[in-house]
Amino acid sequence: MSNKELNKKILENVKMKIAISNFDKEDKFVGKQKILKMAAMFVVAIGLIAGVTYAGTVVYQNVFSKPEKIENYIDELKVNEEDLSKVISKEEAVNKAVEQLKRYNIDLNTNDIENIELQKVPNYDEITYVISTKNNDNFFVDANTGNLRSFIIDDGLSLKEIEKCTSSREEILEQAKNKMKEYGYSDEYKISYVNCNNGDDEDKAYMWYITFAKEYDGIFNEYQSINMTIIPKINKVTQLSIEDEPFENNPIEISEEQAIENAKEKDKIINTENYVQKNIESKIAIVRINPDVYLKENNLENGNETITLEDGSNFSYNIYKMNGRVRKAYAISILYENRPFDIPRTYYVDCTTGEVIGGENIFDLYTDADTLTHICK
Repeated sequence: MSNKELNKKILENVKMKIAISNFDKEDKFVGKQKILKMAAMFVVAIGLIAGVTYAGTVVYQNVFSKPEKIENYIDELKVNEEDLSKVISKEEAVNKAVEQLKRYNIDLNTNDIENIELQKVPNYDEITYVISTKNNDNFFVDANTGNLRSFIIDDGLSLKEIEKCTSSREEILEQAKNKMKEYGYSDEYKISYVNCNNGDDEDKAYMWYITFAKEYDGIFNEYQSINMTIIPKINKVTQLSIEDEPFENNPIEISEEQAIENAKEKDKIINTENYVQKNIESKIAIVRINPDVYLKENNLENGNETITLEDGSNFSYNIYKMNGRVRKAYAISILYENRPFDIPRTYYVDCTTGEVIGGENIFDLYTDADTLTHICK
């Protein structure tokens, strides 16, 4: 196979995978308390600059670091000899898949396997065996650990047949809970997300998407979760994925007030469009450190690059590592009066160190006025 053909095949695989986050009001009391407060704020500020944060008598190292750029993304998609020397064999991947799929009452017949290939996701340093069968079933196995990542099962139904498989929300939730028990998952996984293929009319929905996540102090952790797609009328899970990433469960040392102030200070740098702040909302969430705020703060692009494939379609990818640590953070959402589509910027402020460790919707979706006009028509 030529390099050109190999590149095309890799890109097609990745495209498929991509298809399948004030001053005191009582300022008249200017005395010992205010001096101590100002001194404490000074210590925190110096600590952030120096790379440490002081919380009481505990010193915390800062957790955010400069994001790593992937210099040759397309080349990094290719499986090389070094990759092959580190992963388990195809035979071992199949054996582990067969064994683990029994938990989900799936009998993977090795005679039905049509193709086994390795796929890489450079942003997360992931390499996965994709096992495909002639029944159009796909199984994804971590090529380093042998752990089952996910599976997609063909339901075997025509569109006319599947459209008749409607169920109520109550039925689907009950059935999903039963599936979790059937699969042997403990009660520490709780329903954190429910959606369906017809949000406008749930009575016509035939496919439901349910997430069960672990909970820490009332906060769902989507990075330790079971996500399933289920057709309840035929009692079949057609897709399931397993997320089980390390979570540090870092302590809350920063107040919500301080977190909001940190986000507002960062927004003074990020908000180069001079949008007018309208409202600020805050909540504690479990998030992954990401490079978005760093990129905009340093006048870098949003990390996305696009190439045009031979068929004329565009393929976009992010050139930065996205496998940051999972931390507890304040998610501070700033809503503006005049930002397109009324989308807020959300800053992640680490609950322990007070650093801004990433965010959501930091870059505008559209910056070109003609494009925006066309989209809105």
